[in-house]
Amino acid sequence: DYIAMITLRNGTAAFLNNQGNYLLMNRADNRKIAPGVWSGIGGHIEPHEINTPLSACYREIEEESGITRDKISSLELLYIITRRSKDEIRQSYIYFGETDQTELIQTDEGELFWIPRGELLKREYTKTFSAMLEHYTGRDKGDHALYVGVADDNNGELQMNWARCEDFE
Repeated sequence: DYIAMITLRNGTAAFLNNQGNYLLMNRADNRKIAPGVWSGIGGHIEPHEINTPLSACYREIEEESGITRDKISSLELLYIITRRSKDEIRQSYIYFGETDQTELIQTDEGELFWIPRGELLKREYTKTFSAMLEHYTGRDKGDHALYVGVADDNNGELQMNWARCEDFE
C-alpha cells in the first residue's frame, strides 16, 4: 500500500488597522498560492523562524509594505488556521495589529489597499480566510482570545471548526 508523506507549509499573515481601515493585498495573478485573491500581508515562515511566527510576520510586513516593526503596535496572534491540501498540512498564524503609517511600498507580490472594516467581507479571499474574517468581524471588541480553526469537508463545502485556545492551568 502507498502511504502518503505529509509535508508541512507554515505561513503567517497580518491584518493591520489604521483608524478603521485594514491593509489588504490583492495578490498578483502569478502567485503560486492564492493568485488573484485578497489577503492580509504575509507569507511563508522561514526555517529559522519556525518557532517564532511573530518574527516572520514582522519580516513579511516590512518586505511587502515597508511598514517597520516600530510603526506597529499591539500585534496579536488571534487565529491559527489548519487545513489539509492533498498531502500537505497548511498552518497559518494570523495576527491583527495597529499602525499609524499609511505610506506603503509596492512589490510584485500584489497591490496594497486600505479597506474600511465594513467592507472587509466584500472581497474574495481563500475560503479559510473568508471564514476567519467572518469570525473576526463577529467577535466582541474586547475579545483577545486565540482561536484555532480546523478546516473540514462538509459535503464539498468548507466547514471551519473554531475553538478557543487557552491555558488550562
